[in-house]
Amino acid sequence: MVHSADDLVEFAHWIERPQLRLLVPPGLLRMQGAFTYGPEHPFVAATTQGATVLRDFYAGCQPSSICSYYGIEGGGRAGADLPPWEIPWYGRHSRRPPPGELDLGPEHGVSFYGPVTESKIALEMRRLERLAQGIGQDGYDPDAFGDIEGYILDDGSGAAFFVRGGKHRAAVLSALGYSHVPVAFRSSWPRLVHIADAARWPLVRSGQMEMSLAKEILEVYIRGRTQ
Repeated sequence: MVHSADDLVEFAHWIERPQLRLLVPPGLLRMQGAFTYGPEHPFVAATTQGATVLRDFYAGCQPSSICSYYGIEGGGRAGADLPPWEIPWYGRHSRRPPPGELDLGPEHGVSFYGPVTESKIALEMRRLERLAQGIGQDGYDPDAFGDIEGYILDDGSGAAFFVRGGKHRAAVLSALGYSHVPVAFRSSWPRLVHIADAARWPLVRSGQMEMSLAKEILEVYIRGRTQ
């Protein structure tokens, strides 16, 4: 059971052989974009209030760059004009925008900012509604639904869990009033991304982003945001 950011960081260093699942308060979970899984999270609110919430979110969150997405002053800094889907600590063979989801292509938009099409909004709502109905009736069993996976972010003064897979499940559990959400580490990702390693993050090391900007982005994740 995780009660604080310090608990998160401690569990990142556990070495037991069985799969480690953590029970994390929604307030310590982050979707891409640093959105906290509280009542104002677009997917959490849409689960209880409907598609209008998503339309408003995607209409109001249409960043032109990584700096505008995270509310950071660019000022000609290296990396300021990178696309909003970039993550400073991600290593990729080729840096391409996210593909589409399920039966929708990338032209319909991504889940974590706009613009998106009505088809994308309808898809997101179907996923949320189906999960809310199933979990509401039967409860949440990670072995049946699949684990909510990700990794821990740490800036030395605070920490948060980045939900890399299972953002809809995390949102529905929060909307249904779960005080703690079960999460697991994705085996193909590091357990912990620490600000002390910022000089080695791929975008920084390659010179595509200056280190101070990369650190500021991590700090936005630690603080969290609602919109």
